[in-house]
Amino acid sequence: MSIQKRILLVDDQLDVVEALSMLLELEGYEVRLACDGATALKVVESFIPDVALIDERMPKMSGLQLATKLRENPSLARTRLIALSGSGSASDVQQAKAAGFALHVTKPVTLEDVIRVIEDR
Repeated sequence: MSIQKRILLVDDQLDVVEALSMLLELEGYEVRLACDGATALKVVESFIPDVALIDERMPKMSGLQLATKLRENPSLARTRLIALSGSGSASDVQQAKAAGFALHVTKPVTLEDVIRVIEDR
């Protein structure tokens, strides 16, 4: 990896995002965390990620709602949104695409899976 990518991880399970964040930082990525949509919106005020990995099912503001709000921000036009979901049904994939996600990934994921989608391989 020649250029350090900036990654935003959004998931309501704090232990999941903290563990994944540590692993991605060891791989050389610059990572910011958010455990809900409101926090993610605050993070992107000062941190423009190259890639945002977002849990689809979170309380208060779903990942789909968050993606829609992120897509309204012109500063994030080049940010690649990746949905993380426990379900990979055709309906879920279609809803994710409609909300602005570039890719829909079904959990559980490995570090290798995450790096592959971040690097678009």
